[in-house]
Order: sequence, then C-alpha cells, then structure tokens
Amino acid sequence: MTRSITDIIRERGAFLKGSAGSEEQARAHEPLLKAIEHNYTLFEPLRDGFLTRAGVEHEGVIGDDASLELIDHLLAQDIIRAEEGGYTASDSAARRFLSGGWLEELAWLAAMEAGADEAIYSQVLGWKVQDYYGENEIDVIVRKGERLGFVSCKALQSEFRPENRKHRNRLMDALHEADNLCDHFGREGERVGILVTTDLIDEVRDNAPRYMALMGKAAVLDVRVIPLEELEWEPLVAAMGEIVHGERKE
Repeated sequence: MTRSITDIIRERGAFLKGSAGSEEQARAHEPLLKAIEHNYTLFEPLRDGFLTRAGVEHEGVIGDDASLELIDHLLAQDIIRAEEGGYTASDSAARRFLSGGWLEELAWLAAMEAGADEAIYSQVLGWKVQDYYGENEIDVIVRKGERLGFVSCKALQSEFRPENRKHRNRLMDALHEADNLCDHFGREGERVGILVTTDLIDEVRDNAPRYMALMGKAAVLDVRVIPLEELEWEPLVAAMGEIVHGERKE
C-alpha cells in the first residue's frame, strides 16, 4: 500500500503542522488562477493597487477588456470588493491570496494535472532533532508513488533589472531556501524547484539567462527554476511534471 505524504514525511523525522491549503478552494479558483497566469503582467499592477488603502480607481481600467475580465473574476470570488470610486482587497485572506497565495494554488493545480498522486500546498513542517525544535514553511509538496517533490513559490516583480539588488537577493534567497528543503526533507532522486513570476530569460539574446549567477547556482544545486516564461498553463504543467516525476530537462 502506497503511503501518504504525511506518512513519508513522518518517517523522515518531520510532521505536517496544522492544516494545509484547501483543495476545494484551489479548484473553485481555477478559472481565476488561469486568468492571472495568462495575464500576469496586467494582474501585477492591479494587485499592487488592490493592496493599497486607495485601491484601484474605476477610471484606471475603463476600456481595458483584459483587466476588466480579471476584475470580474476577482469580484466573483470575493477577492476584491467594489467601493465608491474603485476596488480594493476584501479582507486579510484576500490580501494573502493577492500577495502570493494564488501562485501556490496554481502550482498545486498544475502538479495534479501533471500526474501527482497527491499534493498539498501552504503547509508548515515541524521537526525535532535531539532537544531542538523547528519548522519550515513549504509552499507545495507533491507525491508520485513513494517519491516526493518540493516547490517554493515566489510572486515577485515580473521585470528583472540587474541593478535592483533587493530583487536579486530575493531570487537568490528563494533558491537557497528551496535547496535547504531538499537537503532536510528530500531523498536521492527527488526534485525541488522554485516557481517565480520574474522574467529570467532574454529571448532577444538567444534565450540567455538574465541572471546568470542564479541560473548557474541552480544548475549546480539541481534546483529547477520555473520563471515567468513558463507561467502559462501548458508550460507550467510540463515544468511541474519534472518535479512530480523526478525528471530533469535536457
């Protein structure tokens, strides 16, 4: 009998702490999530506006059909609410969704579509070593048979600017965080990845990496970087499939 993620993690000296993200919620959000991934560069400024006290003014999106479609999806799911003059995040849960929760849900959906036997998202793992306790947040854990995979999701700005040190540091921190997950909880043959909403491939320069140090270190650490270029549904399912099935892209 195949064991669950809970059983496998427990064998590795850890345990799932608290409740994970809701599968029903992710399924209910599917049309919205696919609208966001298909129009992320439009969603990004809207998201930033929804998270401010002022919100997004009605006049700012009048005549913009794609943005209005996103707003309709968000209204239908009670992520934003219409107020006099504009739109703003509905509550704290909505703010978490807008800030990055949506990306974890999207990754979970893509993992299941890619053939995972089981997957969980927005989970905290607790662990104990001798008299020491700790915990790690893990955005997505997938299982295929007895093999696990781990994905860290980071909703960051889409445009990569080499001079933006803070952005570069956040990307590199995400890489190290993912590598640590695999070191602590992974086993040989299992894959780990980071899903980031940043454009990291320069198509004009023959698909050269925009952040060479990041991609080089990811190759050394065997961390699969899934950038903005693979956020569209089919490429995302293919990339998550590598994590699910323990494959390595040639």
